[in-house]
Amino acid sequence: MRTTGFRYLDHMADTIVEAYGRSLEEAFENSGRALVNIMFGLEEVVTKKTMRIDVQGRDIENLLYCWLEKILLLVLVDEFIPSEFDASIIMEKSSILLTAIARGEDINLRRHVYHIEVKAITYHEMSIEQEKDNFTIRYLVDL
Repeated sequence: MRTTGFRYLDHMADTIVEAYGRSLEEAFENSGRALVNIMFGLEEVVTKKTMRIDVQGRDIENLLYCWLEKILLLVLVDEFIPSEFDASIIMEKSSILLTAIARGEDINLRRHVYHIEVKAITYHEMSIEQEKDNFTIRYLVDL
């Protein structure tokens, strides 16, 4: 079993992402990196700028969905390519909070190649599993 990073699994017209971490936070960070890497190669991004990300979910799957949606909005609306994340997750009685610092840079189409358009994040195929101290996140990206 993998413990860190991410990989892509074959799907008919979309992409399934599998992200790993030794903590839930690391798995969330890698799920975000995997999403960005679909659109822009992470190796092309210089970490010149930081942005704070705050999301809230009613459960862990909803938190993941909100997290990925926020990252997608950073890219599509704010024209910012985050390539590194430092996330913290806090479980509360009625919700779960995620706060992260995203490091990256603004999109520069002279340097950054836009690979594939991500249309949406979906709940289809979404799962978050823990095996001992290893977490695996899986989600489908609508391309």
